[in-house]
Amino acid sequence: MNKDKYDKIHEGMAYQEVVAIIGTNGEEQGSNKIEGIPGVIPSVNTKGYEWRNHDGSGMSAMFPNDRLMQKIQYKLQ
Repeated sequence: MNKDKYDKIHEGMAYQEVVAIIGTNGEEQGSNKIEGIPGVIPSVNTKGYEWRNHDGSGMSAMFPNDRLMQKIQYKLQ
């Protein structure tokens, strides 16, 4: 994981699109499901993933219903 790969990742991408850019699956950090109301509000299933390098740098990302909503990088070069 590096800054160039991080910069290619954008909101709305599917998890597998992000994995294709990074080259490896992220480590799932947690998940949450909010039940919707049938025909009114869809359910939201959110998963959080982290990609960490040996030096402690990396990124975290949140995927509600398999679409990137938020990404955070730390110490990437």
